[in-house]
Amino acid sequence: MNLDDFDRCSRFESFKESWDHYGYGGDFEGMVLAEFSRIKGMTYLDHAGTTLFPESQIKGFFQDLCGSVYGNPHSHNPSSRLTHDTVEHVRYRILQHFNSSPEDYTVVFTAGCTAAIKLVAESFPWTPASSFCYLTDNHTSVVGIRGLTSPIGVASIPISPEEVEGRAGERTCPKVGNSQAPHLFCYPAQSNYSGKKYPLWHVKGIRSRELYPSCTREGQWFVLLDASNLVGCSPLDLQECPADFLPVSFYKMFGFPTGLGALIIRNECLDMLKKTYFGGGTAAAYLAGEDYYVPRFNIDGRFEDGTISFLDIIAVNHGFEALHRLTGGMERIQLHTFGLARHTYMMLSCLQHNNGQPVARLYCDTEYQDPSTQGPLLNFNLLDAHGDIVGYSKVQKLASLFNIQLRTGCFCNTGACQHYLGMSDQQVKANLQVTQWAVGPLGLLYDRLWMVVNINGVCLSQKQEPRLCLIQPSIHWACKELCLHATGMKPLSIPLEGNKQNPGVKVFQSKVCGDRVQSVDCGDEAADWISEFLGKPCRLIQQSPGFIRGMKRDHAKLVAGLSLVNEAQYLMINMASVKFLKEHINERQGPEAENLDIQQLIARFRANLVVMGAEPFEEDNWKHVVIGDLVFQVTDLCARCHMIGIDQQTATHMPEPLNSLSACRKGKVTFGVYLVRQHQLDLDHTSTLSVGCPVVPQSP
Repeated sequence: MNLDDFDRCSRFESFKESWDHYGYGGDFEGMVLAEFSRIKGMTYLDHAGTTLFPESQIKGFFQDLCGSVYGNPHSHNPSSRLTHDTVEHVRYRILQHFNSSPEDYTVVFTAGCTAAIKLVAESFPWTPASSFCYLTDNHTSVVGIRGLTSPIGVASIPISPEEVEGRAGERTCPKVGNSQAPHLFCYPAQSNYSGKKYPLWHVKGIRSRELYPSCTREGQWFVLLDASNLVGCSPLDLQECPADFLPVSFYKMFGFPTGLGALIIRNECLDMLKKTYFGGGTAAAYLAGEDYYVPRFNIDGRFEDGTISFLDIIAVNHGFEALHRLTGGMERIQLHTFGLARHTYMMLSCLQHNNGQPVARLYCDTEYQDPSTQGPLLNFNLLDAHGDIVGYSKVQKLASLFNIQLRTGCFCNTGACQHYLGMSDQQVKANLQVTQWAVGPLGLLYDRLWMVVNINGVCLSQKQEPRLCLIQPSIHWACKELCLHATGMKPLSIPLEGNKQNPGVKVFQSKVCGDRVQSVDCGDEAADWISEFLGKPCRLIQQSPGFIRGMKRDHAKLVAGLSLVNEAQYLMINMASVKFLKEHINERQGPEAENLDIQQLIARFRANLVVMGAEPFEEDNWKHVVIGDLVFQVTDLCARCHMIGIDQQTATHMPEPLNSLSACRKGKVTFGVYLVRQHQLDLDHTSTLSVGCPVVPQSP
């Protein structure tokens, strides 16, 4: 331990002595050792992502399951009755935890907090005169309600946090709307971005129409209070804030079970909710041959489609037991975690580089002085000595080296992110639309430098592995990383040029279109990711930084280098040709061809340049083409194979568009042309191609 480490330890010991609420008033270190031995040597700082469950909670649940027989609660035998009674006890205990009772609220179990919010959205009695209002600091799951309300004509009204309090009691603007229209106002009890706690009295203020926007619109106002982030570390009293709808998620509170949440509904709102779909257990009676359906009398039974996750619900009971036994209650948890966040805030605020520049930029509205206004979340960027932001991926990797578990990247809260980072809507949209790309010595910069190989080092294409098309790559310029996305997989980040600094990486000799190429391995993490997705051992390799392929013999006079492409640096297709082919497919296939739209057809040909030409297939006769201020030489037509029949969204194979291409081209199956730029091996990265560049072809 060096002096800096000693100083940090001393300051933390001083903090524990000065903060009376640290450790829940007992042997905290002993409790951690007994209940969380699995995190020894680890610093776990992702409590907002998921709480860590104590070992005794799982052991208690395990013993319960081993000693009891819990049957399906939809049956009526003794084991089923035991399940029913235990579940009802858990419902009561949940309400008790939030200082309420079955006389005032009903607990409906859901698959999580998001499912609870979705249930409100689907069952709320919207009318064209209704309003869906939400704070811009809401979680994505709340903002997503507008995806359901907008198509039916409900007005979506995003409101900044400042507007609610800044326009409190506003009566100057005329009231609009129908006096009978139901409106829904949604806000978070605690921001999942900054940890800011919003006043719980807003619930009463909105319902009494004293707060904006309810004070300006006629009708009856209801409040959805998203409490999922708050209740993990803070108490919530429904007597003080009688929200109409309270969605919660139990893994945020107990760590286990995951995939279980609840929608707590104020009983006065039950009759207004509409439920159209009915699943197993929700119907008291129905007829299969006639549109006749009678819902169950009890509300929770009406909304819990199918058999509830009863064993997970029983686990919640053990979560409450462990919480109170180990901590003494939510008030103690709130003070303990707030103290840790406050100490971290103070330390990060003071840290400086040798030149006096701050080490971190913190995103918060408070100075962590009051646990009633600030939760135990701390959101920040690390800065280098020049004041530039250190990419979150780099921070993640460095933290992992020291076994520090952080939550990095963009949280599910675009509104708060925009607010604290000062980003406009246009900037966010621009970040998602790549309108220009740098030109490198081998083609578009970083384009087609990677490939997947099998255990023998042989290159795999979509011909052998169609599911390769389901891996979506993207370039993160700020942190110089290639990011791979695929359904069901966590995103994978790979340094764009990291291998230059790693002389110990494994070097591969592979072949691409008959050419021997030198490549380097991207590491075990990438290999495991690719192998898991494809279901077979594979590795991801990257073209060696110093290796450049030459052109084919037919074009030996061209001084141009290649990446891991088939024939040339660029593959260009003409939109007019695409539309011509689409019309031909429609004529041959009829209505079934509607499933293959223009964008999907473009994706089948995997070009990196798409131009707007005047006539179909006129590009076949071009010899040179000027795009912007860059001159390209056409080297050949691109011969097509059955790979263009692979649907790039589903990885399924079909005969189109190959059949129609062959028919309309009279047996010729070429589509698109190859381009190269000569004498660009020493080209810097200042040249770019932009969307909208003028295209000037030159024919013989």
